[in-house]
Amino acid sequence: MRIAFDGTVLHGRKSGVGYYCEELLKAMLAANHNDQFVVFSHQRLGMDFSPANGNLKFADSAHFPVRAFYLHLMLPKVLDAIGPDVCHYTNFLAPVSEQRPYVVTIHDMGIEVLRRAHPLTKRAYTRRLIPYVARKARLIITNSEYSKWEIVRHLGVPEDRIRVTPLAASPEFAPVTVQPGNPYFLYVGNLEPRKNLERLIEAFARIPVKEHKLVIAGNRWYHGGAAEQKARSLGLNGRVKFLGYVPRADLPGLFSGATALVYPSLLEGFGLPIVEAMACGTPVITSNNSSMREVANEAAVLVDPRNVREMTEAMVRITEDQSLRQELSAKGLKRAAEFSWKETARLTLEAYQEALEMPPHSPPRRGGEVRSAERFRRSDHPVCAFAPLGASTPPLRGGEYAAVCAAIHKTVEYARLFEYPLTPSELRERLFDVEIDEVSFERIYDSLGLKPDEHLLALRAEREKISETAILDVQRHLRTLASMPFVRMIAFSGSTAHRNMTSLEDVDLFMIVEDGKVWAVFLSAIVWAKIKGLRKRLCMNYVISDQALPLLETDLFTAQQVASLKPIYGKDVYDRFIAANPFAQRRFPNFESRRHRDMYAEIKKGRRKSIFEHVLRLGAVQIFERFARLFLKRYLMSKRTPASELQLDRRRLKLHLHSHKPAILDKF
Repeated sequence: MRIAFDGTVLHGRKSGVGYYCEELLKAMLAANHNDQFVVFSHQRLGMDFSPANGNLKFADSAHFPVRAFYLHLMLPKVLDAIGPDVCHYTNFLAPVSEQRPYVVTIHDMGIEVLRRAHPLTKRAYTRRLIPYVARKARLIITNSEYSKWEIVRHLGVPEDRIRVTPLAASPEFAPVTVQPGNPYFLYVGNLEPRKNLERLIEAFARIPVKEHKLVIAGNRWYHGGAAEQKARSLGLNGRVKFLGYVPRADLPGLFSGATALVYPSLLEGFGLPIVEAMACGTPVITSNNSSMREVANEAAVLVDPRNVREMTEAMVRITEDQSLRQELSAKGLKRAAEFSWKETARLTLEAYQEALEMPPHSPPRRGGEVRSAERFRRSDHPVCAFAPLGASTPPLRGGEYAAVCAAIHKTVEYARLFEYPLTPSELRERLFDVEIDEVSFERIYDSLGLKPDEHLLALRAEREKISETAILDVQRHLRTLASMPFVRMIAFSGSTAHRNMTSLEDVDLFMIVEDGKVWAVFLSAIVWAKIKGLRKRLCMNYVISDQALPLLETDLFTAQQVASLKPIYGKDVYDRFIAANPFAQRRFPNFESRRHRDMYAEIKKGRRKSIFEHVLRLGAVQIFERFARLFLKRYLMSKRTPASELQLDRRRLKLHLHSHKPAILDKF
């Protein structure tokens, strides 16, 4: 078999993808003496192979500075000259005209999940091309189970056409004896937004003991200068050291001398520095998300990469606890040994053979031809509903499996009360009482054979349009509401938060205001809404004091309401509110508040608001507060019905005139 191998990332200063290609190619050459590899690239390659590799050739190709142009304009002619049986495109993309059998490596779906972390030109180009390349490929190779499921979710590629080939540390990564010096934490990788270096630097600045330094080793990439700017702004010039690109031969010593590798990336397809550090016996602090949790397993300290305090605490623990460092070092060495390039090569060679024997796929359908049930599989858009679980469910396998299945059943039935279908990611996040990672959930979910309910699919799509229209219509008015004195947080709640509105009226709002101003703010907002003709549009049905954040009710219905809030103003106060109500996290263990806080752009606080608040605090507001409470309390009590749920105390104002809560709690 003749294999054309994409070497377009093998030139110059290589990053993770470049080392993946180099180590994979070396391992395949060592394991396979029957097949011939022809490496093509648009630039001169920086690789050194021994002459014994007679089954390796380099394609003749003129220098071409832009990889994208080379792939689509020049490469087809190069491949005609090579005459390969199968091609391996190692970095997401392939020529659009490619008709030969090929496999493509898609390392992660960061271009979809973290769009703003990539340059606009790259987003515009790759987001359109990757789905086409993926659907034409005979097989897709990726480096972790996490990335596999993201590819299924975003690209709609069947699971059986994806092969997971984990990466490994090269043999030179091993513990090295280094001369004692100043202690340091280490980061290795490109300098780019996805790597979360600004939060890392902020977390490092908060460490109380100042003897440590932070060493950052890697190439500048998109917005790469932001990390250095952050260090300067915090006055850390002497404590944060930027080494730039470090040759691979120097990395084992750099790892071995570090107190710990801190790798708080927002998303990774694998996270090669984690395994390299472990192979050197270096403790690792890394993110609890994407593939990093999967790769690190139990051999690292996992933190929320968006939580600066957690990162600081992890670094302090590592410095103070010698037994923890020793434990992580031992576990890391064992974990790193579980990965090998030999195994990666074996799995990749098997994929080549499979691709060669597979029939060509039918051309990918256009977006408009994708059925609604399939759209649910391809994306995180809310387009899937579930029929009730029944006889099609397979026998339960073990206690954990049974618990997850029961939780899925309960969660689906709860959503059906509101005629609200859920996507898989929504279903996992709202799963009652059971904590489960994404990969395990996907496997159990797939085994259940849940069927789409086409009626509810159409209903949710219709309600989403209504909700989006309603939100757009009141957007500028919400900015005015946020600018009112003493308003500290505004969030969409109820059907608005779920985008499940049945009419353009009743945009549900949850508000937090300064202590002692609850009734004054509520009355002011009602009068303003009445004047603007918005009284039926804006439903301010829950207003609380910023000194009364813990809610009095901790039942399932309230927990679900808390977990569904979507803040649009005062996101720092939202974070405090979520922290003050941990019962919601206990009822919904997979709930991630950061997804909700990042859903809408935040309304900014104006300077005039602070000045106006200062004037009002001189006395008038206290009189108005007492008047508002006296007047409104009588009025609201007169509107009370047996179905109402009211809370009218000094710090909490809850107005659910037609509450669903009693009926729902009867069932759950």
